[in-house]
Amino acid sequence: MRMRNLFIIPLVTIISVKFFVYAFASDNLFVQQKQSDKKELPRNPLDGRVVFERSNCINCHSINGFGGKTAPDFNSENFLSGDFELITDMWNHSPKMLKMIDQLNAKQQKISTEDFRKLRYFIAFLGYLSKNGSVSKGQDLFVQMNCAKCHSVGKSVPGKISLDKTGYNASPIYLAQVMWNHAAEMHKKQETSKITIPVFKGNEFASLAAYLESISTPGKKNKNLMYPGNPVQGEKLFNSKNCAYCHLKEKIGAALDKINLHKSVNEIAGMMWNHSSLMESAMWEKKISWPSFKESEMGNLIAYLYFYNTGQVNGSVEEGQKLLVSKGCNGCHYNGNPDKTISAYEIRPFDNIDEFFSKLWNHIPIIEKEFYTNGKELPKLVPEDVKSMYLYFNRSQR
Repeated sequence: MRMRNLFIIPLVTIISVKFFVYAFASDNLFVQQKQSDKKELPRNPLDGRVVFERSNCINCHSINGFGGKTAPDFNSENFLSGDFELITDMWNHSPKMLKMIDQLNAKQQKISTEDFRKLRYFIAFLGYLSKNGSVSKGQDLFVQMNCAKCHSVGKSVPGKISLDKTGYNASPIYLAQVMWNHAAEMHKKQETSKITIPVFKGNEFASLAAYLESISTPGKKNKNLMYPGNPVQGEKLFNSKNCAYCHLKEKIGAALDKINLHKSVNEIAGMMWNHSSLMESAMWEKKISWPSFKESEMGNLIAYLYFYNTGQVNGSVEEGQKLLVSKGCNGCHYNGNPDKTISAYEIRPFDNIDEFFSKLWNHIPIIEKEFYTNGKELPKLVPEDVKSMYLYFNRSQR
């Protein structure tokens, strides 16, 4: 019970400092992602934290410093985002992991297909959480980016637009939505005033939001929080707001699969603002009206962008067949093995990558024992190796 509470407390802390309320719908939050390796996305990425606890991962690993200290910490900068990255890392570190499990007099927990899927997406979801913004850095940015020339905070200034209500809307996503809705007007004002349009990098957007929230509406306790977003609704918005027209259909803007969007929510918000002036010009030329967002729409769109492309891994059936030999798998999995081990060719196709991953992980102790019995070490893998072996087992000619 103590360990369970230890993990729940930091999650609440993480959520609160990001200004988010994690209230995910249980039925329709995530849909199947449109990628070459079509996969089902989680309805609630936080479901994986239960697997993280139950499988005793938390005994050695920590989340942003909360948890075990004998294994790497998972945080917004050190997380495994790719489909094949997590199982590859687990495979390569399994000798140390299994040794630690023995030292703790514990047993390796077998993971089901569904649990592995939840675990994989929970760890990947950590990249969505932003680091806290710096209030002092945000104050500097407010001046450096010339926001102060048109806006006032803390008190009203004649001739300037007050941002005093920012404190009521504590989510940086809300700031992104307001800025986006007024982007065309802001760009026009900046051009006439010969003010350079600001460009955000890194965690600067979070810092600006933190400063505005801290200085405006002093003493306000009840915050109007914005949900982190629903990718299902975000995909609909991506089409209805004509984002797809430029980024997918006409290729006027950069293709989404060519942009690294697996960044924190605040970084994506900053990236969207950075390209708003170019987008405005393209939309004016195509006679497309400027898109406006309301309620939780900006959060929905950003959530969709985050989960759109988690990175592709190359692989081939041919390479997978070669790897079964070069990595020593065929030492056991060959026809006629007296130990009755199933041959690699006879292994049935897997329903999805998570079934493959879970069975591979559950099989590691047996594999490792066999290698060590023959004086060999478990071979190292890279994500492309795992992808190729998966493709071999699921080759279309079967």
